[in-house]
Amino acid sequence: MEKKLTKRQNEIVDAALHLIAENGMGNLTIRHLSRRLNVTDAALYYHFHDKLEIIQALVSRFEGEVDSIGEDLHGWAAVEAALVRRTELVLASPDLARVLFAEEVFQGEPEVEKLLYGMMKRHREIMLRYFSEAREAGEISPDIPPDTLFRMVIGPIRLLIKQWGMSGGGFDLRLERGKLLTSLKTVLSKNK
Repeated sequence: MEKKLTKRQNEIVDAALHLIAENGMGNLTIRHLSRRLNVTDAALYYHFHDKLEIIQALVSRFEGEVDSIGEDLHGWAAVEAALVRRTELVLASPDLARVLFAEEVFQGEPEVEKLLYGMMKRHREIMLRYFSEAREAGEISPDIPPDTLFRMVIGPIRLLIKQWGMSGGGFDLRLERGKLLTSLKTVLSKNK
């Protein structure tokens, strides 16, 4: 799904992310974006057809970054690497915490909601594969249904990222991520 963006397209996507983070989806207009970048509206249309295409590029870029943990990891190590990757992306771009991990920003935008739901489904499939590998390796309990595992692991990470974003980075995300991952592994490996 990921399409290679030009340097200028990446600048546009970054500016769009900042606009959404500042005041929600309603703040992302071609006019606001062109003012932020100090270009004409026509200059933006040269790079993207419309606002939805900019959002698609944002989601695609994030998705490509999250999925780039490597083929050599399997089982619980792959689960941890995927969760570490998510938090590292947020640390590199804090606006992600206020945008991609806050679905309410996109309420009333059915095309964007559909796009984000598609991304969630693709991430779910990847994580289910990792959970299956972890179960087969005896790293986690085989008693927990796969979809429940997905919710038990992704939910707390999303909440941690959201809390970090809402607090303006008010705590050490890496430290708290480590505690959370250790606790999740302990809970999920019981009764195996």
